[in-house]
Formats: sequence, structure tokens, C-alpha cells
Amino acid sequence: MISPRYCKEDIKYLNIPKLRQIAFPMKCFCDINMHKLDEHLWWYGYYGIGLTKEWGMKNGIQPIQYINPSSLLKNDFKIAFSNALKIKKHSQTKNEIQMKNYLLHQLMYFKPYSGKMENRNNKKKMKKCFTDECEWRYVPDVSKIKYKQIYYNENILNAGILNDISISMEENPDISLKFEFDDLKYIIVKTKEDFEQISKFINKMDIEIEEKELLLSKTLIWELSGGDF
Repeated sequence: MISPRYCKEDIKYLNIPKLRQIAFPMKCFCDINMHKLDEHLWWYGYYGIGLTKEWGMKNGIQPIQYINPSSLLKNDFKIAFSNALKIKKHSQTKNEIQMKNYLLHQLMYFKPYSGKMENRNNKKKMKKCFTDECEWRYVPDVSKIKYKQIYYNENILNAGILNDISISMEENPDISLKFEFDDLKYIIVKTKEDFEQISKFINKMDIEIEEKELLLSKTLIWELSGGDF
């Protein structure tokens, strides 16, 4: 299974009054071709798995929308969301609740066109064009297992709480994405030494020999194969 974790998102670019950061449960994927993968691995680390597009579609993973902070769309969303925040909970109608839920859900699939983020390889904050990632998100409804769907501003500054909740969500079948070995297209490791380690692990797995051979055939050593794409 692939389990979600609470992730922080900086939403200052939307200019919504009194709302600067949010955190909500998600798992992110990228719909990028192999010839664009080298830069992605340079940002995020040289390890990963590739799953089929059919698997992602079947599991409801959704492409996100990249926002130009100077666009009319951003301005309209800011106005709509700001007005929704003014609606008092004790007096809101069913339609108003549905509208607020829709806007909140939409917010979880927004990301700015560009921004700064830490490169996991050199640990430096660098400018990045986020559209290069072609990001898709899985955002489960965690209210059904009695977790908060969203945290915001000062409420998310206590990273220990969010981390503890994220750990407790791991391998929860009610909110995790399940996949089979057939859904895997690639397993990516960085070095030959990594391949030796993962080979030992696969060979110890309690699965048929054909499945072991298939998994090993899907494993790419990036320092050897990266230049071929």
C-alpha cells in the first residue's frame, strides 16, 4: 500500500486574508516521461517506483491545477474563498456547506506556477518551476477515520503532532492506495550497490520465482541507465 501523510502547502500566493499555510493528507505523483526524469531525480533523490497510468486513473488520482498569481482565476478564487470564510458555522445553509467543501477541496489541488523549495540532494532552497512536475495528487477523506482534513496557520507549526498523525495513518487500508506487482512499471535505484541490496530483498520475498524475476527486470540502475533516456 501507499499511505498518505500530512503535507504543508504555502498558499500566501493566493492572498486569502489570514490564511498563509495549510496541511492536509496526500500522496503526490508525477506524470513525466523518462527523458525528463533525470532533473526530477536531481531534485527529489534517485529512488522511486513508476506505476501505470491506468492504476492511477482507477484509484482516482487527480492532476492538480497550477496557478498564475496574477491571473483572474486566482483573484476570483480568493474572493470566493474569502467570502466563504465569513459565513458563520451556526447559521450556514446546506448549500453554503457544500460550497465551502467544494472550495476547500479545490484548494487542495492548487499549486503556484513557480516558487522556492529545498533540493533534497544539495539541501539548498532554489527556485523551481512546479509545472515541470505535472503533479497528480491523491487526497483521501480522512474524516471517516476521525482525523482532521486540514490544518492551517499556527495549528500546523507543531510538526511533531502532524508527524505522529501521519505515522499512525501508515498502512491504514481505509485511506491507503493498494497496488499489485503488475501495476509496477519501474523500480529506480541509484547505484549497482543499491541494486544488489534490492535484489537480495526481492529474492527473500515469499512470492513465486516468476514474480521475483519480473520485479528484477523492472529495476533500473540510474547511474548506468539514466543517460539512455
